[in-house]
Amino acid sequence: MVHRCSWAVSDDLLLQYHDEEWGKIHVAERESFELLSLGIMQAGLRWEVVLKKRIALKKAFKNFDIELLTQLTEAEISSLLLNPNIIRNRRKIDAVLKNAQLLSELHRRTFRLSQYLWHFTEGRPIINHWQFGNQLPEKTILSTKIAFELKKMGFNFVGPTLVYALMQSLGIVNDHLESCFYKYHKVINVSSEGRAQED
Repeated sequence: MVHRCSWAVSDDLLLQYHDEEWGKIHVAERESFELLSLGIMQAGLRWEVVLKKRIALKKAFKNFDIELLTQLTEAEISSLLLNPNIIRNRRKIDAVLKNAQLLSELHRRTFRLSQYLWHFTEGRPIINHWQFGNQLPEKTILSTKIAFELKKMGFNFVGPTLVYALMQSLGIVNDHLESCFYKYHKVINVSSEGRAQED
């Protein structure tokens, strides 16, 4: 019998996300921005709500292409609030677009979000050893520090809880339960240049 993390077994989309993405090493900049943006959309909602709207969100937000988002017209931005297939929250939509604008500017200075996030753990995933789902923290000292630094840089909607969830999504933190079949998959680290490499 295959054992999975308890949060993932109640919904097919959650199960698929757990098996194919959660805790897996992500280093691509577009993926990092997408997961950050989905985390913003998720705030105050269940994650499965976001997963059900993910395809529509990707379409509405230009597949989370940072440069394309900086080129949206006011009419296109206004249309997002009328789109019934996405999460129509003005503060969240504004945060995603402002973060895209900031990242576009930072990219011109060679900054990469993914590389920046991974440098806090020197490119090595933090592997926790939880036995039960209720042991997983909502935030940590490190996620609080990263959130503070991101806010100082100008990022929007990046609190410690959202940042910790992002760290889990990107594989910076491996919070699969000890009993989960995915816990000890092949360990991959991230080089200082932001590239994935086998340990």
